[in-house]
Amino acid sequence: MKPRSIPRAALLPVLAAALLSACSDRLPLDPSATPVSPRLTVTATNPFVTIDVGLTHACGLTSAGQSWCWGRNAGGQLGDSTASSTLVPVATFQTGGPTFGSVTTAGNSHSCSIDTSSAAWCWGYNGDGRIGDGTFVLRMAPSAVTGGLSLTTISAGGQHTCALDGSGQAYCWGSNAYGQIGDSTTAFAYGPTAVHQPAGVTFTQISAADKHTCALASSGAAYCWGYGGDGSIGHNSLIGPKVPTAVSGGLTFVQVVTEYNHSCGLTSGGQAYCWGLNSSSQLGDSTTTNRKTPVAVQQPGGLTFASLSTGSSDTCGLDGAGQAYCWGNNSNGQLGNGTTTATRVPTAVSQPVGVTFTQIGAGAVHTCALDSGGQAWCWGRNQYGQIGDGTSTQRTTPTAVSH
Repeated sequence: MKPRSIPRAALLPVLAAALLSACSDRLPLDPSATPVSPRLTVTATNPFVTIDVGLTHACGLTSAGQSWCWGRNAGGQLGDSTASSTLVPVATFQTGGPTFGSVTTAGNSHSCSIDTSSAAWCWGYNGDGRIGDGTFVLRMAPSAVTGGLSLTTISAGGQHTCALDGSGQAYCWGSNAYGQIGDSTTAFAYGPTAVHQPAGVTFTQISAADKHTCALASSGAAYCWGYGGDGSIGHNSLIGPKVPTAVSGGLTFVQVVTEYNHSCGLTSGGQAYCWGLNSSSQLGDSTTTNRKTPVAVQQPGGLTFASLSTGSSDTCGLDGAGQAYCWGNNSNGQLGNGTTTATRVPTAVSQPVGVTFTQIGAGAVHTCALDSGGQAWCWGRNQYGQIGDGTSTQRTTPTAVSH
């Protein structure tokens, strides 16, 4: 029997909130917002252990369980109890609250993390219920997700959030205009709602995009649901299903990632496959043709990937030696190769000598990575300080995030 879903808001108030969301980026601020949190210091004994990139902000989690975020903060997505953007990392306000034990995931204008007791917390814009705390109130500091669920992983998408529990059951909440919550409806949810998974299917990974969601089953099969207009579901159709639907082709993956209107999967042999929107060659098949089913990324010279990350109109991967490669749109230098010229196939990022990356995250117009020593590096557009180097200067190669 599937776990009980958390009750959703009645349709009328949800639609009203959706209209507010469309008209304004600001809802009433959290009345319990606390004073601004102090800046902390990342050191050799307190390095970043994970990093994630949102639309115009980024977040990292230190080994001590402290979340740091930087960049745009109009929706409170940095979680420092203000709505002020910052050019350098600022600590998410956790004083007297949670210690995070899992990745801090960054969405369009909200962020989430899981604490050491497996409870989920989110903060930022909440006009569609994406925070999951049972309200539509903007939260400028971490707010507990309702339902008392014990969760293992969480993904902040464009306007919704998804998570997995220890049994492989997926839950999503927030905007559901395209069925991206996966409960067979289009009703918005302001608390965790059980995804209608096929009988016997359990998930090990989940990735929330702008208007669709993908997950990896324990069998290695990929499932997607929600908006399918550009082929982002990968089931050889442009019709978006409201429940998890198997990606065509019978491929077995070890990782599935998705963002905006394209998705990618990685096989155990290190071959990447992508599907969906391809207007900027983000699928990496050397064309600009949208694909309704997975197409192999043209990896040069025997290149194999250890991990992937999808951005709004680009894609990046890491090889086993810690070298990053990116492809697709490069109008803001987000491919990190020292130019602003788009590429149709994987192209090496210009990493500093001796720097190897262990994680990479692609956003809308900037990219970040984490090196083997826990130092964060970012590149691309920087109008809100999302590079984190203390400036608003665009960077076309990896630039160290300030400590």
